[in-house]
Amino acid sequence: MTHTHVKLARAAALVATTAALAGCFGGGGDAAPAADPLAAVPESATQSVAGLYAYLVSLIANSSDSRDPIDITALTLPTSDTTEPETVN
Repeated sequence: MTHTHVKLARAAALVATTAALAGCFGGGGDAAPAADPLAAVPESATQSVAGLYAYLVSLIANSSDSRDPIDITALTLPTSDTTEPETVN
């Protein structure tokens, strides 16, 4: 390797190290995390079958292994004798 190549390699390593360290201390961690809209059962899920279905679909679509379990012990599922069954995909 020539002297010029060594200088270029060192300069490139310096730039890469500087860029990596600049990303580590960029801040932005002060903002409060957004509230999880699925953390609690919405009132609409207890008032109608359609509301419950919409909630369950959104819960399944946004499922995560890192999400805390949702307490459904106080949930009273709505029923309807006149509503047509929903198609399950």
